[in-house]
Amino acid sequence: MGLFDRLGGRPAPEAPGQQISENDMRQEIGRISSNPQGYLQNLGFKIPQGMTDARQITRYLLESGQVGGQRLQQVMRLFHR
Repeated sequence: MGLFDRLGGRPAPEAPGQQISENDMRQEIGRISSNPQGYLQNLGFKIPQGMTDARQITRYLLESGQVGGQRLQQVMRLFHR
């Protein structure tokens, strides 16, 4: 289960209230960093071909309405821990 799945409110297979481990989070961040476009497309987001810059992708997802402000705030809190 991916980081965005957990933030999106999809049910997790583990017990309720169990948090994502630091190791799991590092692995997810590594996957996102190595191929942000592919990672997000696998989750069902529509990203234009050739768009690889994380800031450009983030701006596109916000402007296209695919990601709302609340979800972005959740992700940013995780990255700034």
